[in-house]
Order: sequence, then C-alpha cells, then structure tokens
Amino acid sequence: MSVSVLMLAARIALAACLYAFLALVLVTLWRDLRAAAGVQPAGSAHFSLRRLREDGTTDRDYPLQKESCFIGRSPSLEVSLADETVSVVHARLWKEAGRWWLEDLDSRNGTLLNQIPVSKKTVLCAGDRIRTGRILLEFRIEDSSQPPAKIQPRATDTPA
Repeated sequence: MSVSVLMLAARIALAACLYAFLALVLVTLWRDLRAAAGVQPAGSAHFSLRRLREDGTTDRDYPLQKESCFIGRSPSLEVSLADETVSVVHARLWKEAGRWWLEDLDSRNGTLLNQIPVSKKTVLCAGDRIRTGRILLEFRIEDSSQPPAKIQPRATDTPA
C-alpha cells in the first residue's frame, strides 16, 4: 500500500507542477500582449490630434481630454475644422478598453485612415494619419513620464 500511496502523491505533485507552469505561461503571455497593445496605466499618456499642413509641418494640436470627441466643421465640436470639405459632424473618436477608436459618421467626403477609407470602427495607433476632406490629422500619444522629444529639422527646412 505504501508504494501506491507514494505513486498517488507523486502524480498529484506532478499535476500541481504542470498547472503552476501553465499559470506562469498564461500570466507571461497576458503581460506581453498588454505591453504589445500599448496599454498604459491611467494618467501616464496624453493623446492628441495634430493638424498637419500639406508640407508636413504642424498647424495646430487638439488635445483629447475626454473619453469621446467629434471631428467636424461645427464650432461646438472638440476638433473643429473650418473647411468646406469637412462635414458638420464628420467622424467620432472614443476610448474603449484602453484603445482609441475612429468611426466615420457617414460624412460627405469620407474619412481616410492612412490613405484607406474608414468603413467601420477602427483602432488607432500612434502616428496614424486621419484625412477628413482636405484636412490631415495625426493621432499622437505622448508618454508623460518621458521628456518631450526634440523635433529635428528636415533637410528641406530652412534654419530660422
């Protein structure tokens, strides 16, 4: 009987080790997936839209301070763009499950994300380019724990 009891104890110990190993693998995968998705702790990142001129220089920044905002021509919107090619309420941005999403609101000229028409809600990533009519916006994520990056002049820029 003692041999069978020892074998049973060894099997239980082996099963416990296997479950502990699987739990460790799952926790590691979960952390890696969250890191790859760019999930940041609350308050550590600032989100904004940067309006770009045709030559790529910055025209204006629109900080995204709410969990949801609208882009359009209406002056009452968070991102108001005074251009006749932009619909009164053109597109919507919102934060859900730690990610920012973009949706076209059946605008007249459509919304492009990185030169691809937006036909359904789409996840945004840092550096994505959003075109509403003739207006080009860049989605930006700035980590508040890091100092702001210096903007390097391009070869085509003239020194001031």
